[in-house]
Order: sequence, then structure tokens, then C-alpha cells
Amino acid sequence: MPATTASRDRSRSLVDRSVRKILDRTSGKPRTKFLRFLNDVRARSDLLKIGRHRNHAEADWLDVLLRGMLALSRCRRDWIRPVESWRPEGTNPIPLFSSLAHHLTAEYPAPPVLLSAWFMRDDWEGLRSRRWFLQAARGVSLREIGFPISLTRRMAHRLAHAPAHYPIDFALRWAQVRGLGGSDSLARAVASTRLGGAFEHEEFWSSAIQFLVDHPGVDPTAVGSVVEYLQDQKYEWRSVLIGEGPEEVEVDVEAPQPNLSLKGWTADSLLRRVAAWKAERKARLERVLIRWDRSSIGEFECEDESGRNWSVRELLDSHTLASEGKAMEHCVATYTDPCARRLTTIWSIRVEASGSWMRSATVEVEPTSREIVQAKARENEDPAPDCRAILMRWAEREGLKLET
Repeated sequence: MPATTASRDRSRSLVDRSVRKILDRTSGKPRTKFLRFLNDVRARSDLLKIGRHRNHAEADWLDVLLRGMLALSRCRRDWIRPVESWRPEGTNPIPLFSSLAHHLTAEYPAPPVLLSAWFMRDDWEGLRSRRWFLQAARGVSLREIGFPISLTRRMAHRLAHAPAHYPIDFALRWAQVRGLGGSDSLARAVASTRLGGAFEHEEFWSSAIQFLVDHPGVDPTAVGSVVEYLQDQKYEWRSVLIGEGPEEVEVDVEAPQPNLSLKGWTADSLLRRVAAWKAERKARLERVLIRWDRSSIGEFECEDESGRNWSVRELLDSHTLASEGKAMEHCVATYTDPCARRLTTIWSIRVEASGSWMRSATVEVEPTSREIVQAKARENEDPAPDCRAILMRWAEREGLKLET
């Protein structure tokens, strides 16, 4: 069989597999309507053209693309134009999908960063994000949409021009920092912390972000530790043992500084407190080995297109967390307490190179919702594309929620 024919057959197989997978999520009239929609799109564009999806990374992306098309089909009541009048141009999948989404639902261009709402899962966050896209596409001001952050004009402008590949919650936090006058590196550092995916206690965290903007002496590389320190001191309750012997009981106590405020602090005073806190936690971690049970999420092994072996392993004690943090130059060692309490899980993605296993990324997964909270390479950088592809394959197999 000629190489081109074999490649074409393999590509067709990948497309068919992805279509079958997405059809398994539908039945009855919605399934029939989606199939009709899918056929209309394929007849009018190269969005799902055979030959575009030949390796695992592209096949994983095809799954995401079809998820977005299913979401568009399910929002049929929000369509303002029929798919039959769509006249696409070009062959690049992202612009084509954006063209389709705007043709069906938009009166005005939506910010590019909101396009990823269609690729999210059909949970509360995904449905919420799609509503944001639809509101923006109908001309609602970004300041009036109801984001979890109250946007100023500058923040709204930044969000409208945020890089399209940013996750939406990440982009919101990034836009907030940029709108307050922070640098791009500071904005990315803040959005890479827990603040890039959570918006509780927003009044305090907004003041903390303003502090970071106003005090350039806090280097962006220290922001992760600063945020974890403030979270620990102000919001993290502790479990302590009271009494002795049979009278000993475990009780929850409030965080050490529930009224903590940065008013009157300087960059130096904050960094001194953070350094002391990290040293104390490191000493405690080195003294005590804390273990916890394996979660219900499965580990993963695979081989990529170039024949390299990959693994995804759960970290199950304080020492391996500390080793991961030291090797990857980030603060994952501070996650011992939430891991031990099974509030979160930490995973290490590694690749075999020259006979040894090299760390590629560290991943946090919330065990109840099975949501991937964050994935970071060395020094809190984003994972490389090949590592990201492995992450997507693992997420698909284990049913994990991953923003793309």
C-alpha cells in the first residue's frame, strides 16, 4: 500500500474514532441534529478534513474540536443564522471554528480568549463560560457580563486582547493585573498561582495584587510563594490534637492570621515573612514523612509518536513532593497538608531520555471534581507541547476536566 494511501486511511480512522466517541455522548433527536450539523460543516469547510489529524497530539485536538462542535449544536436556540449560509475561508482549524461560532451566534466579534468556552466540558464552568461568549457576541460590555472579577475599562481592554491560548479564568486574572498597571511577567505569575482559577475572597486578593503592582521589589518568580504564604496564614484552617492519651481529640482551628492585611507592609517585610514561613515548613517536612492513600484517579504510561516512553505518577508522600519541588524549582512541597487531607492530588509527568526518567511537568488534580487545576513545567513555565499532548491523553482516559 502506498505511503500516502496508508496515511490517508489512518487519518480517516482517527476522524471516525473521534466522531464515534463524541456521538456516544448523545442520543435521540440531539444526536440526529448533531449529525446533520456535522455533515453540513464537513460539506462546507476543511474543518474536519482528512489528513489534518495524523498524530496523537492532533487526534487529541480533534476530540476537543468535536466537543466544541457538539456544544455549538446544543446551543441551537442561541443561533441567529443557519449553518447553511456559512461561507468559510481558509483551512486553519482555529479560525474556521471561530468563524463558525461567530456565524451561528454572534452580532459582534467576541474576544478571542473566550472562544475556548466551546471546548470546555458541559459542567457548570463550561456552561458559564459559553454564556460569557454569547453575551459578548451579542454586544454586552465586558464590564457588564458578570465575570467573577469586577473589571475596570483598562482591565476590559486587556481581556479583549488577551492571548487566545490563555484559559479564560487565567486570562481574567491576567487582565486584572495588567489593568492595574502590572507588567506582563507579573500578570502571568499571578495568574499561574491558585488565583488564576479561583475567585474567593476577592476583596483581599485584589488588594494583595495591587500591593504586588505597587511594589516591584517583589520579583515575579516569588509570587507563587507569596500567594501560598498569604493563603496559608489567612485562610487555611489547621487540624490540631488536644489532650493526651485516650482523651486526645483532633479539632480544627482557624488560620493563624485571619485578619491579615498588607497595609503598612513593604516588599522587604513581606519577603522576609515568606522566607521564614518557607524555612519553617521545609524544616517540618524534612523532620516528618507524611504519607497518604492513592486517589481513585489512575496512573498512565504511553509511547509517543517518536517512540519515547512517558509516565504520569501520583506523588504519595511529603518527601517525593519535596523532591519534585526542588527538581522543578517550584513550591509544590507546600502542598503536603492538602494532599494528606485528600483535598488535592499532585502528579509528576516524566519522559524517558537516554535511559533515565526526566521530569517534564507537575500537575495538580482536584480529586472530587476530577478537575486539572494546574500543570507546570520547571520554574512554573507552561508544559511543552509534547508534554501537553500526554496530559490530554491521560485526561481523556481518566475523565479529567482539562481546559484547552
